[in-house]
Amino acid sequence: SAAGRQLPCLARPTSHPLCAPAPAAAMGCGSSSHMAALSEPVTLKEGSSAQDAAPESQALPLDQLQIHVPAIPGDIGLCGALSEEVAKAVAPRYASWIYMNAPDNKEFLQDLLKQSVKNVEVRPFPGPDPLPSDEQLAAALEAMDTLPRPLMLQCSTGNRAGALLLLWLVKKHGYSAEAAKQFAQDMDLKFWMNCTKCGPQREWLLSKLPSADAGQILKRGEGLVFSQLFDPETWTFTYLLGCQETKEAVLVDPVLEQKDRDLTVLRELGLNLRYVVNTHAHADHITSGGLIRKELPEVRTVISKASGAKADVQVEPGEKVTFGRFSIEALATPGHTDGCMSWLLRGSPSMVFTGDALLIRGCGRTDFQAGDAGKLYESVHSKLFSLPGDTVVYPGHDYKGRNVSTIDEEKRF
Repeated sequence: SAAGRQLPCLARPTSHPLCAPAPAAAMGCGSSSHMAALSEPVTLKEGSSAQDAAPESQALPLDQLQIHVPAIPGDIGLCGALSEEVAKAVAPRYASWIYMNAPDNKEFLQDLLKQSVKNVEVRPFPGPDPLPSDEQLAAALEAMDTLPRPLMLQCSTGNRAGALLLLWLVKKHGYSAEAAKQFAQDMDLKFWMNCTKCGPQREWLLSKLPSADAGQILKRGEGLVFSQLFDPETWTFTYLLGCQETKEAVLVDPVLEQKDRDLTVLRELGLNLRYVVNTHAHADHITSGGLIRKELPEVRTVISKASGAKADVQVEPGEKVTFGRFSIEALATPGHTDGCMSWLLRGSPSMVFTGDALLIRGCGRTDFQAGDAGKLYESVHSKLFSLPGDTVVYPGHDYKGRNVSTIDEEKRF
């Protein structure tokens, strides 16, 4: 739809570069930023111990250490086989180490690593032939969830380490296949970008991921029920949030044509809809709130007061919509329209529903229905980019099959 089309970076006014490329060092691109956790060069002297290694002007170049530290999450390193000299220099910087080959592999420097790494664990993760079993994948992901950081993932070349990192982030954030591809490209993960033999591994990884239109029902921590639903005609996401304890629920940006689907999902989950919440009123956001209210008179529709649209509840910035033990907080994010409102659910991590203010790798257009590029720039940078970096971003649309991002990702890319 024209009204919600993602505004390409180059089409933005130069005075408000919402998506202007960041310097390479800030974006995690190039060999030096890939070594972010090894920010100071290390000189290795003959006979020196790991504790003796210290920064000096005549230092071993970082790219020779063969360590890739993707900017996101920033505390996980990826590496292949290391020499004893390099391992001595690198190991003291890590609290945990996962070795992904068999424990009897001759390249596994277990005794050396245990001298300075508190937690050294073996989690076999084969590939590309054979590929990991479901049990091996589950064990590796569990170790990543529980081991202290900083954490190193080591295999023979670093390729399987990158694949495991991506799968862990998929599990954490719920990436669709296209969202995972985007992340792998932006992070320059070697197994995705620079490996001619990793095709089977890439295909296996993608087979583990949902498509963007797969409505996932997730029971997140502390009793929150969450589902992301997709309308392929308007490329619009609808979000269902419910309290498992009280069974109260809200819908964010329900689409007119998907009313029956959304009500069916609510019934199947045993949830009672309390509010229909809208991020904004626009040509491509024709809400089903009115029709839902006719069928369920107890439901209340919600939109920002600044939008000028009709609703049962017109909210101001900072007000909250409560459902059971949870609430979403209104954040004024005008620019795409005057009345755009993002909705924040605080937690670990927090979740923010941004409508068209912030999309994945871009934002909504500003040349339609009271759009203002200057306001949108301030909204994104002052309101949204000030949220914690691990806040999960759930946009109003995506046109490439992606479904989710984080504040850290959007600040960088």
